[in-house]
Amino acid sequence: MTNLWQERLRRHQLDQFKYLRLIFNDNFVLAFIVLIGALGFWYSNLLGTIHHQLILGKPIVILLLFLATQVGGIATLLEEPDSTFLLVKEKEFYKYFKAAKNYSVFIPIVTLALVNFLLSAFASRAAGMKIIDIVLIAIGLIVFKLGSLNINLMALYGQNHFGSLNIRLVSNILLIVSLISSTYFLSAIMVIVGVIYYLFLNMRVRPLETSGQLQWKYAIETENQRMFRIKRFYNLFTDVPGVNSKIKRRKWLDGLFNFIKPKSSNTYLYLFARGFVRNNEYIGLFLRLTIIQAIMLCLIDNFYISLIVEMLFIYLVGFQLKPYFKEVMQNLMQRLYPISSKDKIASFTKLSTIILSIQWIVSALAIIYKFGLSMNGLIIIVAGALVLVFVNYFYMPRQLRKYLN
Repeated sequence: MTNLWQERLRRHQLDQFKYLRLIFNDNFVLAFIVLIGALGFWYSNLLGTIHHQLILGKPIVILLLFLATQVGGIATLLEEPDSTFLLVKEKEFYKYFKAAKNYSVFIPIVTLALVNFLLSAFASRAAGMKIIDIVLIAIGLIVFKLGSLNINLMALYGQNHFGSLNIRLVSNILLIVSLISSTYFLSAIMVIVGVIYYLFLNMRVRPLETSGQLQWKYAIETENQRMFRIKRFYNLFTDVPGVNSKIKRRKWLDGLFNFIKPKSSNTYLYLFARGFVRNNEYIGLFLRLTIIQAIMLCLIDNFYISLIVEMLFIYLVGFQLKPYFKEVMQNLMQRLYPISSKDKIASFTKLSTIILSIQWIVSALAIIYKFGLSMNGLIIIVAGALVLVFVNYFYMPRQLRKYLN
């Protein structure tokens, strides 16, 4: 079983590296570095405005740490045929899952360590916590999370219940109570609870080694859902086989298409517009980024950070629209339309201009709300308009022509 896990892990890592290489291209890395720098500068300025302990300081710390603890689960790498061809090895699968659990601890540990490190300055200023308290809570949370991975293992064998109570629910309640106690009273409580919790669940999983009552359907479905979430993220940047976006009718938006005149040159504009509105992936991406951008611009009062956020988010939305053009062009039926490549590119560019213009208007309203009708606000709005023009009339047509050629 250990050899089987090693073989699947190697194949899984090669597959992930293939997509990560495509995602972390020059454009994404540059945008990511700029965004991290902007967020870091904003966080630094935010800390500078906190001069005394806040009433909501500790509740915010508790909420963020609780959410961070929910990150990560066991990657089993199970496949559909396993329930048939490996059924005779069912009692030996515990070793396989133990190896999977040991591999899966990396992301939760790194996430908790990073969140606690980044949160430490805020916790110190806004929540009045000492560094030793933050460190103890971080250690306790890591131990607690290592113990909670056993719940995933128990669920694979259908043993994740205390009578009629779900262990996951009991675990989250215990986590919240421990975080409140350690934050408000004694930080060592989180360490004590984490260690006891870890040892208790380790004892609970030992009988699974010989039980041989693996819930194949649940285990395979859980792994399929986990992999689908990962591939759906990759699909935002590149084409991933087997990941199809959900389509919804959205009849209530039909009125938007009345502005498209029914003539031959608008054939692809109508096709692109219909597809964008119905496709959950692309309209969802546009709405999420636009809302996040507007919220950030309403909260940030630094001119340079707002300028970076305005330009970066408009560029990101335009950049993420490119795969949609490729997706439509890969449909062989669309080639039946007697429309030239020039008109296809012009139609997509027009749609992209409309989408980015909506985003630009929303962001402009957020900028006016924060900066008013000042020179700084005007510069940020104009900079966003320049990025919009660059993306739609220089960057986008060139990239689309490359693809069609």
